Amino acid sequence: MLKKHLTDRYGADFLPADMTIQDWGVTYDDLEPHYDAFEYLCGTCGTAGNLKGQIQQGGNPFEGPRSRPYPNPAQKQGFGHTLWAKAAAELGYKPFPQPSGNMSRPYVNPLGVRQGPCTYCGYCEWFGCGNYSKASPQTTILPVLVRKSNFSCRDNSEVTRINTDRSGKRATGVTFVDTSGNEWEQPADLVILAAYTMFNVQLLLLSGIGEPYDPVANKGVVGRNFTHQTMSSVNGFFDKTKFNFNPFIASGAIGMCIDEFNGDNFDHGPLGFVGGGYLGQVQTNGRPIETTPVPKDTPKWGAAWKKNVADYYLSTLKGGSVHASMYSYRDVYLDLDPTYRDRFGRPLTRMTIDFHDNELKAAQYLTDKYAEIV
Repeated sequence: MLKKHLTDRYGADFLPADMTIQDWGVTYDDLEPHYDAFEYLCGTCGTAGNLKGQIQQGGNPFEGPRSRPYPNPAQKQGFGHTLWAKAAAELGYKPFPQPSGNMSRPYVNPLGVRQGPCTYCGYCEWFGCGNYSKASPQTTILPVLVRKSNFSCRDNSEVTRINTDRSGKRATGVTFVDTSGNEWEQPADLVILAAYTMFNVQLLLLSGIGEPYDPVANKGVVGRNFTHQTMSSVNGFFDKTKFNFNPFIASGAIGMCIDEFNGDNFDHGPLGFVGGGYLGQVQTNGRPIETTPVPKDTPKWGAAWKKNVADYYLSTLKGGSVHASMYSYRDVYLDLDPTYRDRFGRPLTRMTIDFHDNELKAAQYLTDKYAEIV
């Protein structure tokens, strides 16, 4: 009940006039069983902060009540993550390990699929995992599905249209193009739209399903209320003779976080904005070439740059994450681009977006809080 909660606490005039947030039609209690099933399917690793209404030591005290613990314990944390959490605790915050889809131990999910423990190689953030240590459809579901006689998977294919009956109210299947460029029609009793936000909107609009959003008339649904998030980071440069963070020892979701500044966990009244986000030292890799943090007065290239890269590689807390919210606005939306087209000649999805003052204020406030911890 986001809009009602914020309006009740701060007053209707506190929200920007063009902000279009609404109250959800479902509650956390409705969703929790599905979150729980998903976590056990994926083998999610973490430390519960709220079990059936009882706050648990070491977990996130702000999370909603869970029906049972995570299926696996949280990953072991590196020196930099641990040091950051210690500083956060000394400032009065309640740090907790970021939940991860990287396995902290061998795990067999409810479908009988086995996953191996993470080796902290630091590559899985953007790459696959040879140990089956990273939760994904390929490692948690597909091994079971491919053994079923009524299942087939068409990789390297792309759906170009959702087909409907004459009424336009019921999906009857999809049209897709295979690797040879041949077009096929696949009938179906059920079509699940799971192609990520921008591609979902593109498919709906190209298939004539739903009413396109018109920001001028403020009508329509498809493409409306598009949001993203504001993200910022803080680098901490430390004495290399005293600190060695070994940034290459990591995983795709490793880190320690705090939630004191997420959502409405803090009083926004004097601050002039709504929303928030989580703060975390989630340094997930130290891949060379990509990972070259240097102090701001370092030259962009040359011998001095190379020296600072070598001097600070091991002793820098790189890019701690501030993941802040972005609420929906009337002038932020998705539609079909009038000019640019994809390889099939279809209009691409066009994103009309800019951060508003509310989000910029929130991002600055959270970034300052993060810098204080560093």
